[in-house]
Amino acid sequence: MVDKKVDDIVYIGLADIPNYVSACFVALSQHDEIKIIARGNHVKKALDILAIMIREYLDDTSYDISVGSEFFDKRFVTTVDVKLSGKRRESD
Repeated sequence: MVDKKVDDIVYIGLADIPNYVSACFVALSQHDEIKIIARGNHVKKALDILAIMIREYLDDTSYDISVGSEFFDKRFVTTVDVKLSGKRRESD
């Protein structure tokens, strides 16, 4: 069986939030730190995912949020980059 390397970046788009939470877990299982990236209308979803990860699933969490804007499709859109690290919480 071939080991498949998982990227340490999770791009947020149209999928449901649980899909991205799962993607974050998979990425954190292979990397000490991951990056969650979103732009435009998906910025809120990225921050919701961060909040869910911290509140429900991670201990010893560290995160850094960078907010900016970029020119896309003839207009400026808001961007957010979140660096996240933490240990998966042990279930009781």
